[in-house]
Amino acid sequence: MSDATRTGTASAGPRVALVTGGSRGIGAAIARRLAADGLTVHLVHRTASGAGEAVAKEIEAAGGRAHAHRADVSDEAQVRALVDRVLDREGALHVLVNNAAVIDDRLLALTSTAQWEGVLRTNLTGPFLTSRAVLPAMLDQGWGRIVNISSNSVRIPGPGQTAYAASKGGLEALTRGLAMEVGRKGIRINTVAPGKVRTEMTDAVADQLGTDGSGTRWGLPEDVSGLVAFLAGDEADYIQGQTFTVDGGRLVMRAARTRT
Repeated sequence: MSDATRTGTASAGPRVALVTGGSRGIGAAIARRLAADGLTVHLVHRTASGAGEAVAKEIEAAGGRAHAHRADVSDEAQVRALVDRVLDREGALHVLVNNAAVIDDRLLALTSTAQWEGVLRTNLTGPFLTSRAVLPAMLDQGWGRIVNISSNSVRIPGPGQTAYAASKGGLEALTRGLAMEVGRKGIRINTVAPGKVRTEMTDAVADQLGTDGSGTRWGLPEDVSGLVAFLAGDEADYIQGQTFTVDGGRLVMRAARTRT
């Protein structure tokens, strides 16, 4: 029996996943991988409705089950309505992947309060709202997985990434705190922190910059989605409150260069 067909104590049938920011890049790759593993995937987009529907249709054409939803994860009412729609349709929700994020890079001295709060609202408050909304169903089931997508910018931020790095650092702290609160209830909370990943948004930059001298290549969304799928399944039951770096070794290569 696959991970996707083994369910929590309260439901039967395929497991159900909710993936925010699932219309492109890493989020779309995660949605495809979870669907390929047998989960019913509900992917969320804020503005890219065409892209979100295209990913859902692609999954269904490959034999999977997927639905696209439009919602702003930073809006409490929209998050509650989104989770209610999924639960009304499926009767369960087993996996949440908090991938939606915004980048608004600018030097701190030039960052307005509204710009700072805009980044934190999506990148940190958003996962708080979605996690809080799905927890009652997961607690009733006695089983759940929440995977938060952070960034290596927490550890090695570039100039202008103060707000982004702070929001992702807060997300990693949220992971650890929530893991302490619900770990005894069969719910596992972990974080994946990608390095430089080539997506539709970063293609041009990746071609211009190439490698950074560490010898590591730019990652692909699929380099991240496999780990997320593992953390979303039964085999990750002994993993809790952790952050996993997926950067091709860039972090350790940078540390080695610093010591020389």
